Amino acid sequence: MGSQPANALGTLQDAGTKFKPSEGTTNPSLLYSAAQNPAYYHLLIRAIKYAKSLSISLPSEERLQLAAEFLAVQFGTEIYKLTGRVSTEVDVIHSFNKEATIAAALRMISLYAAQGVPKDKVRIKISATWEGIKAASFLTHEHGISVLITIVFGMVQAITAAEAGVACIAPYVGRISDWHKAQGMTGGDKGVEIVRDMQNYLRKYGYGTKVMGASFRNTEQVKQLAGTDLLTISPVVLELLEKEKGDFGPCLTSESAQAADLPKVSYINDENAFRWAFNMDACAVEKSAEAMRKFAEDSKKLEGLLAEML
Repeated sequence: MGSQPANALGTLQDAGTKFKPSEGTTNPSLLYSAAQNPAYYHLLIRAIKYAKSLSISLPSEERLQLAAEFLAVQFGTEIYKLTGRVSTEVDVIHSFNKEATIAAALRMISLYAAQGVPKDKVRIKISATWEGIKAASFLTHEHGISVLITIVFGMVQAITAAEAGVACIAPYVGRISDWHKAQGMTGGDKGVEIVRDMQNYLRKYGYGTKVMGASFRNTEQVKQLAGTDLLTISPVVLELLEKEKGDFGPCLTSESAQAADLPKVSYINDENAFRWAFNMDACAVEKSAEAMRKFAEDSKKLEGLLAEML
């Protein structure tokens, strides 16, 4: 069960001592929050030194992006020391550029190697766009890199990522649920239902891609998705789970997968089919764009902090 740092590494350290998570993860919002904590000022200093070591011919914007990338790896290295595995996200600004995504991923793997973190202990997080999934396929098959496709809100993203052979996908359970509630949906939890379908589909058709459920709002969502390959759960929800009485078993099994009425489809070789299916899923379109905008905003804030120090 993966555990996600809430606002700073100290939260993960506390959770790691108590819950022994199998890995930790970062995203731009978490990094921006952690970077404001004085306890990690030394990591920012390292990023500034790195930025100053770069070629003076680089545009200032690119220099800041590379410094933020370096800082993400510094935080990731600290998480790796606590959990033994870490996921780090490619800047969402590259979400629609396959080549830039590949280049950023390879840079981060090299930066981790320089910190003594082996490639097989790093997952590179990439947005669930057509270009992102194609970049993930290349990184997986040509470089043996473990890729986690993130910002997943719809079946088309999950299926295409699985066809690409990536290691994991991260569907946002709570955010999917939030969107459907905002549309007036009552009865059942749509976030749980959609992620349940993703897990059952991937198992039914024998894909090796793991589902890593994320963005849990409450313990009930966790319990209803028990049996999912991996769960990224905040320390807050883990604490609430610990306080609940009674045991609960897996809801998602090989039997539930085979029983699921989910016809097989394919998108990996048909960009038009992927984009059309994605376009027809209003939740996926709206929430994916919202998540990328938010991450991009926090990335810029982080770069702003670095710019002030430079």
